[in-house]
Amino acid sequence: MKYNDTVKRRPMVIGNWKMNLDHVQARQWLLEYASSNTAWQHRMEDADVVVNHVEIGVLPSFTSLLAIRDMARDTTLDPELFFGAQNVSELDAGAYTGDISAQMLAALGCRYVLLGHSEQRRYHPEDDDKIDRKMRVVLDRGMTPIVCIGETKLGREDGIGIDYALNQLVSAVRLLSGEDMSRVIVAYEPVWSIGTGKTPDPSVIESALADIRDFINATFGADVAAKVRILYGGSVNPGNAAEIIRRYGVDGFLVGGASLDPAKFAEICQLAAEASVVRLRRSAHTIYRPGKRTVEEFTDSTLEAPHRMTATKVAQNHPDAMAWRAALALAAYRTVGFQWLEEQAAIELEDAADASGNTYVGFDADVLRDMIWANRLRIIESMMKLIDERRIRGMFSIRQWLIECDDSLSADRRDELLAEEFATVACMRAYHEMDTGLEFEQFRKPFVAGYLLSDVDTKNRLWRVRGIDRKLHSPWKNGRGGL
Repeated sequence: MKYNDTVKRRPMVIGNWKMNLDHVQARQWLLEYASSNTAWQHRMEDADVVVNHVEIGVLPSFTSLLAIRDMARDTTLDPELFFGAQNVSELDAGAYTGDISAQMLAALGCRYVLLGHSEQRRYHPEDDDKIDRKMRVVLDRGMTPIVCIGETKLGREDGIGIDYALNQLVSAVRLLSGEDMSRVIVAYEPVWSIGTGKTPDPSVIESALADIRDFINATFGADVAAKVRILYGGSVNPGNAAEIIRRYGVDGFLVGGASLDPAKFAEICQLAAEASVVRLRRSAHTIYRPGKRTVEEFTDSTLEAPHRMTATKVAQNHPDAMAWRAALALAAYRTVGFQWLEEQAAIELEDAADASGNTYVGFDADVLRDMIWANRLRIIESMMKLIDERRIRGMFSIRQWLIECDDSLSADRRDELLAEEFATVACMRAYHEMDTGLEFEQFRKPFVAGYLLSDVDTKNRLWRVRGIDRKLHSPWKNGRGGL
């Protein structure tokens, strides 16, 4: 996509200290960093490289935030080193022991808040339905959210690649306007790379970030996509930082382990500043295209009539909202890919220019977003076809996809409907594999009821372990359960 090259995104390097360095160690880190920082600043000035080409920040533990703020103010680091938090509550205030609100962080002077890190998703776990609300409260308090997305090792081996990360981004940005999105920082972290010392090939990183930027373009428009900074994170160190940062569209780093060493962190910052004035041209559009269809399959829908009617109804009933545009953008990526859509748009505009006798000089920056919207019925039909063919990983039925795309549902209602749909899908598979001699409806009722009862019992068990009684809906009318 031809983005506005006049928009200059300031590179940035963010150090994520995780659960390391208490407030005493944080002060020592600042002293050592200040020394290293001064040394490389002088070297860059001698080489005519402007120091403020790169934005630098750290994300300490909550207990070190005050120490970082006060000491930075007492040193020359105050205008050059910013700080932020590693997480935040989606709630404003109240009786929530152990939570930290966005208002509290803003009062400390935090600039950034990290959201959706893979370790939060894995160990706590962080819920996708909370991340969108956290994005909202962070922005409302004048801070900058850094939202983390990335695929697991299993996802990489299955070949789904950036599709998994884009799905996470859809969940995170569905409450945002275009203006909100332009203030967001996206950090792409392949989970399998974090802490392993192994990084993807730079061309793979470039391709992943290009797809992320295309997704933002397809949802919010090219002007927003040109402003959003996209960082790479995952075993970044002084040895690989220079090669990665020179790739097209890489706006900086989210640094983990290497940020604990102030000298190494300062060196990474120096490399980012030096590379900010020299970038390679984009060399790849995309590597992964999950559920890839041929152009003929996309342009000539083969859906049966009932599905086509459903697709038409879906297209008519969904209002023009950012959440729905994001869902459509992901579906477009999954069906035919952004690259083909933008190439097709360029061809159409060239033909129109030739017909009018004008010289073709390029196309409107929002053509990808507009083309997806204009072709939404075809995209919906193609997505349904791929789901029927079981070519979308983790998508078992068309109804599941429609439920996940329905932004009018509350989180609890969405979970309830998804559980019912998973029960139905499992029932159909079991019925076809088992020779019970029963009619389908006779088989379905006890199977689905048992599935849902087990789901309720699992949720109740988790609440009881936490010492909380919570009444959840049971599929059994008599309330006794059992088969």
